[in-house]
Amino acid sequence: MRYPVVVHNIEFAGYGAIAPDLPHCHCHGETLEGALQKMAETIVERLDELEAAGDPPPQAGELDVLRKNPAFAGGVWAIIDIEQNEVSPKS
Repeated sequence: MRYPVVVHNIEFAGYGAIAPDLPHCHCHGETLEGALQKMAETIVERLDELEAAGDPPPQAGELDVLRKNPAFAGGVWAIIDIEQNEVSPKS
């Protein structure tokens, strides 16, 4: 699963990252690399939560469409690739 994320530089506070296709999936990091690493972990956690609730993982949106959203203006886009086996197996 490949999810687009947008990262914004927060003046004097590091970087904030959002995965637009995953509700309630956001994080903060001191560096851009740190924010992207934390976002990968946050996406896995969110997918685990959805799986535990019996909900399917959302489909990733089209990057070109997401980029047009004014809420994400000025951000840097990245793709986080989550391997299927990184999501915790069901108990």
